[in-house]
Amino acid sequence: MSELSTTAYAVIIVNYGDPALVAANIGADVDADENALVVVVDNYSTDNARAQAQDLCRDRGWAFVASPNDGFGAGVNRGVAAARAHGHTALITLNPDAVASADVLRELGRHVTDDPLALVSPFMDSGDGRPHFRGARVNRRTGQMRSGWSEGDQDSEWANWLSGACLAFSAQAFEALGGFSEDFFLYWEDVDISRRAAEQGMQLEIRPDLLVVHDEGGTQDAGSARTKSPAYYRYNIRNRMLFGRRHVRGRDWARWVLASPRQSALIWMRGGRKQAFTEPRGLLAAARGFLDGLAQLTRTPRSPETAPSTKPLPPAPTRDLTSPVRITVAIPSYKRPEQLAALLAALPDRIAETVDATVDVLVVDNDPAGSARESAETAPLDVRYAHETTPGISAVRNRALDECRNSDLLAFLDDDEIPRPGWLSSLVEVWRDHHASAVCGRLVSVFADNTDPWMIASGTFYRRQRRTGTHLPTASTANLLLDVQQIGVLGLRFDESLGLSGGEDTMFTRQLVQRGGSIVWCNESEVEDTVVSHRLTREWAAQRAFSAGNGHVQVSLRLTPSPTRRLALRSRFLLGGAARIAAGQARHRYGRASRNLHHDAQGSRIFHRGRGMVAGAQGHLYEEYSRT
Repeated sequence: MSELSTTAYAVIIVNYGDPALVAANIGADVDADENALVVVVDNYSTDNARAQAQDLCRDRGWAFVASPNDGFGAGVNRGVAAARAHGHTALITLNPDAVASADVLRELGRHVTDDPLALVSPFMDSGDGRPHFRGARVNRRTGQMRSGWSEGDQDSEWANWLSGACLAFSAQAFEALGGFSEDFFLYWEDVDISRRAAEQGMQLEIRPDLLVVHDEGGTQDAGSARTKSPAYYRYNIRNRMLFGRRHVRGRDWARWVLASPRQSALIWMRGGRKQAFTEPRGLLAAARGFLDGLAQLTRTPRSPETAPSTKPLPPAPTRDLTSPVRITVAIPSYKRPEQLAALLAALPDRIAETVDATVDVLVVDNDPAGSARESAETAPLDVRYAHETTPGISAVRNRALDECRNSDLLAFLDDDEIPRPGWLSSLVEVWRDHHASAVCGRLVSVFADNTDPWMIASGTFYRRQRRTGTHLPTASTANLLLDVQQIGVLGLRFDESLGLSGGEDTMFTRQLVQRGGSIVWCNESEVEDTVVSHRLTREWAAQRAFSAGNGHVQVSLRLTPSPTRRLALRSRFLLGGAARIAAGQARHRYGRASRNLHHDAQGSRIFHRGRGMVAGAQGHLYEEYSRT
């Protein structure tokens, strides 16, 4: 089987009010492709349209994401979260009024898989065969649009951008960019992400050999073949100013503002002069867009790096988020009474920092001998003690969910961690700001002075920092705040079959996002994890890499409902694991030969992760925490 035919890709379609158009434009060849995942994000229009969209996805075997109507960018971000929850990393946006063959979609997926730092669009023709998109450029000083393409994006006046009507990108690029901006609602969000990608050194590429039919009138027509919808005029005019506020500075910003009346008129004129009489709503919408755009003059410029990246839909809270909350701090424990005692001793100061909250502490002991009881009873604060005899961390976490049903929030800590100042108060503040289903904070590893440099170079304990407010597709429970009400609405529990293997938190949080919840990062919340000596050996690092690869495969397979797709996923993981084994071994040996510690350690880690992936694809579940 060729590489092209086995490329996995996800097609993300943001629909508004016309599921029949989507049904007609996604061909049987895409449905027949076992490596394709179609994700329909239904921006709410009416109850009837929502029901039709759900029925369509059920009948065609597509993934369905229910969404409010808060714009194209927000819809894409939710669709990406759903696609990544299914294990897809080659992602393609496709408008409901666009038609693309499976061959074109596969090739786009292959392109961004091979070059994950590229954003790619195909050529597009209109329904009558006329050229519709051959690349596009925006004037850096005025915001005027022009068809065409500048090789290398080197033109000092005109900057390239790619169309979101069909845009391919990798999960790696999407994460680096923070997703689509959700402030544009409609139009210009593809110009914005294109320019942000270029500013970060990513490649914008156009594929003349690939063709998609984009009948734009299917979603924009307001009467004649030329006239656009009122929304087209309003948001194109408004968002030109929003884009300028984000990307243009100094004298160029002054030129941009002065050009606004003329550029706004040119946008409205795309529908022809007669529309002033035939479609007066368009003129009113254009005027409204101009006034909305002028509001940008009074706002502080906000770069894409500080803008909120995504806003997936959580179940709507029914309570006042500004009122005092009840929080349970839950600590699973297993045979670490001394470390537990140190953690409990640190909690009173952290709880005192959390205003407008009532906090209680719960220790769930998984040791049959009850070794955590004494630490809980002698702690310098009131502690609820629960003894959960079912072996495994999943049972312990589920017991914590059961014990905190009267709380608003549940904060998980491991018994070998020490929270730093601001740990809990920061989590709660971000939860209030974002209405998130979960908020994840940092885990900071602390090592002994004589730690083997090889262990540091391996990246085994590397934890990435992110911008506060970044939305995550998954999270660890080592420092995690959960909204109890939203978790209940989503019907989430920890998978107890993963209790002794690990990965239960990955499974739980990926399901959270898949079902419409949201996870937000809080970079200010920190807990220390003092790494004990037996975890600072190369043997333990190899075991952890194997376990991580094995767990990733097991969770991905469990989240894939289709037997056919699971079979395809197993094959992909077998090949991917084998490739990691070969590449890791080669890199490890090169590092040894050249005495390069980084290549030596990283190669070993890649090698053992590949072994774990192959074992997982073959059906082996590695129980890292087995008690036998």
